[in-house]
Amino acid sequence: MKLNTTILEMTDAYLHQSFYQSNEKLNIIDCRDIEGTRCYLDDVAKEELIKRISNEPADGIHFIDSGNYHYLTLLWLSKIDVDFNLVLFDHHPDDQPPSFGMITSCGGWVLEAKETLPHLKNVYTFGVGDMPDISDIPTDLPLYISIDKDVLSTDYAITDWDQGTMTLPEMKEILEKIFSAHEIYGVDICGDSGEMAENGAPINNQTNATLFDFLSQKK
Repeated sequence: MKLNTTILEMTDAYLHQSFYQSNEKLNIIDCRDIEGTRCYLDDVAKEELIKRISNEPADGIHFIDSGNYHYLTLLWLSKIDVDFNLVLFDHHPDDQPPSFGMITSCGGWVLEAKETLPHLKNVYTFGVGDMPDISDIPTDLPLYISIDKDVLSTDYAITDWDQGTMTLPEMKEILEKIFSAHEIYGVDICGDSGEMAENGAPINNQTNATLFDFLSQKK
């Protein structure tokens, strides 16, 4: 897959990490000045975020900060103009109806994607309930992979949400099987900690480095 890498800074999380600093093909987009983004995305903020990533392709690797901003995946998916399936690693389904209005949220972006993106055909989630059988994911469509590190145990990530029990080796094993059988369009990773950015940095930096190295080696 392409080595284009984008980091969206929504909090100070990445200021305390170093995993990306040797990457010459990295584009850092500082979005910390945009109001109306934490957990819920208001229309004005949404328009500004779309503007700031307008020149960034959906393929490649995207780091999108805390799980409070997992809805950023929706903005990347909206750029895909071919039919595709979504593979989601998450401790939460993120398919809840909005609490008010039709506002985009970190807890409802998957439902919004299903309802509004005609090219998205199916979502396969690892980390909530029974995990899908990888052999049941059809190989005729490319995959976009979205990883929320809250699916991992606290040995491998410090996030702003309650966490699952998956280990990083288990995640890599699943990813290896997916990559070996499917065309991958792009990947994004969230689940850093904006609230405990400095304290969570050592663990999150190591996991981000491991995932980044793994993904960068894939074709």
